[in-house]
Order: sequence, then C-alpha cells, then structure tokens
Amino acid sequence: MSKKTTAILAIILGHLIVDLQSGALPIALPFLKETFSLNYTQMAFIVLVQQVMTSVIQPFFGYITDKKSLPHFLSWTAALGGAGLAFVGYSTSYITLLASVIFISLASATYHPQASKTCNLLSDSSNKARNMGFFSVGGNGGMAIGSFMMTYLAVQEGGLRNCIYFVIPSILGFVFLQYAMPEFKRVNFEYNKQQAEKKDSSKGLGISYFCVFLMLLYIFLRSTLHASVHTYLPIYFMKFRGFDTVTAGSLVSVFLLSGVAGTFCGAYLTDMLGPKRIIVGSILLSAIPVAFIPYVTTPWAAMTAVSLAGFFIISSFATTVVVVQGMMPNNVGMASGLTIGFSVGMAGFGVTILGYLADTIGLPVVLQSLVVLPVLAGLIASRIPITKKL
Repeated sequence: MSKKTTAILAIILGHLIVDLQSGALPIALPFLKETFSLNYTQMAFIVLVQQVMTSVIQPFFGYITDKKSLPHFLSWTAALGGAGLAFVGYSTSYITLLASVIFISLASATYHPQASKTCNLLSDSSNKARNMGFFSVGGNGGMAIGSFMMTYLAVQEGGLRNCIYFVIPSILGFVFLQYAMPEFKRVNFEYNKQQAEKKDSSKGLGISYFCVFLMLLYIFLRSTLHASVHTYLPIYFMKFRGFDTVTAGSLVSVFLLSGVAGTFCGAYLTDMLGPKRIIVGSILLSAIPVAFIPYVTTPWAAMTAVSLAGFFIISSFATTVVVVQGMMPNNVGMASGLTIGFSVGMAGFGVTILGYLADTIGLPVVLQSLVVLPVLAGLIASRIPITKKL
C-alpha cells in the first residue's frame, strides 16, 4: 500500500472518529431530557450550540488553512472529540452539558477544513470526487457507528457515564493519523509552494459568488432536513408511536447508515450522470419518504421510510463539496469550511426553530411539514449553473 493511499485511509478514519460524537449526541438527547427535565426548545438549543459553534469556527479555520496549512492539528482534534463526549456523560447541570458540547464542536470545527483540504491535495484530478466521497462516507459512517454505540451504551449499567468508552477510538485515531503525518505535511508543503509561485496569476473559473451562495443555501436546507430528522426521530417514535428505546435508536442508526450508502453512490454516480442531476434529483426523491415518516406505525414501515430518506437526503454531500471547491480553486480550505461547516452548521438554527414549533403546535405537525424543505432545495438547485468542469 502506497504512502498516499495510507494517508487517505487515515484521513477517512479520522473523519469517522471525529463524527462519532455527532451521531451519538442525538441518541443521548432523550436520556439528557429525562436527567435534566429539558423541553424541546432546550434540547434544540443543544443542537444549535453544537451546529453554530462548528459553523462559526469552521470557515474561519478554513481561511487560516488556506493561508497556512496545519496538518498536525488533525491527530489532536480526533483525540479531543472523544474526550468531549466523555464529559457529556459526567455533566452535572445544563451549563456543564453545553460546555461539553462546545468542546466537541471545537474539535470537529478544527478537523474538517484541514482534513478535507488534505484529502483534496492527496487526490489526482481523476479521483477527487471519488476520494471526497470516501471521505464523506467516513464522516457519515462515524455518525452511524456513534449512534449504534450510544444506543447500546446508554441502556447498560452506568447509563450515559459509559460515554467514557468513546475515548478508545479517539486514541486509536490519534495514533493512525500521527503515523500518516509525514505524508500530510508533504502534500500541504507542496500546495503552499505552488500557491506562492502562482500568486495573483490564477483567475479562478469565473463562477459568481451568487452561485456559491445558492449552493450554500441548498446545503443549508438539505442539512436542516437531515439534522431535524436525525434529532427528532427517536423522540417522535418513542412518544407518539410507542416504540421502545432500542427500536427508536435503531431508526436513527438506519437513517445514518443509509446516508453512508447514499453518499458513496452519489459520489460514484456524479461521474456518470453529472453533478447537477445528482444534486437536484437526490433531494427531490427524498421528499417522498420524508412525507411518509410521520404516518408509519410499524417498525418495519418506519425502517423502510427512514432508510430511503437517509439514502436520498445526503447522497449529494460529496458532490456539493467538490463543486464548491471547484468554484473556489484558490480557497479550498475556505470552500471546505463553508460546505462542511457553515451551511451545515447553520442548520442548527432551523432545528431550533422547529423545536420551538414542536413545543407550540406539536412534534407530529412539525414532522409533517418537513416535506417542504426538499422541494424548496430542489427548486433552488435547479437554478444553479454547474459546468462539466466543476
């Protein structure tokens, strides 16, 4: 196995480990709700803190990595994310819980821009989309595995204190990323040298910032939909459909695992069908299962609707990252921060608004209204000019 392949695998593994926390936290929310007597608004505020901390810091960090690459941060942030989740299980108040969530968010925000940029630099022009797809699969896979781990650990003796076990994969990730560090430093050094040589000579691809704005708006709507289903799914099926904790938690895991498959298929099909068809088609197809989720009553029907929703909602993830990176060729780190961080993180506002509405008009009505989001996102995406070169 070549050094470059090993480095790409390390980046993917690191992404998986960093995003374990993102998958685990929504599963922990029902237990935290009971422990701290939280209402829906307070629960949504936890999601908001996590998303906004990531969204504020990540583009800023992307800007920094465009000016000065910081590959050595990759191993440390993978380790610190697990430590932050361990603190969640030992929180003694709502304030200390929010502090733990902030700690997790900072680790995620510092990892993603540099990791995405490094993955781009490790890739050839012929496999950027494919490798970004694998990178995205690592993150979505981490969310799915994190939800499985939390579903299992939370019902064992000790409850949420079992979050301490998330430290183990963080340590393993630290070791693997440190092993690949020489290759990370090499490609980043070469990139910095190339940028210095062609400074002020690169003209970009002539894509307007309005097109970038439309892409980010699309990602915001897609992410609001994904985060809302992810956050409220277990609560809805436990409270309004009478599902037990394990079954409801399994729905989230199926939702996230289907997203892993969708991300991989979307990245692969982009080369065959073109990015615009994937971006528009996937989100419109997701509207069908999203519309059915509030009405299913049996576990198998719920699994079917949730798996299809998870597959289609997020299948354009890698495609949108690569397209925006192509729109901003001289600011790959910033593009990564905006697509993986800012527009995704700002979805926390959408989740919080929906949480407030759930307290006001009821969670079932909120879930029924989610079908509006993919339709609106599809209409916006249809207006974005995406060239074959992108």
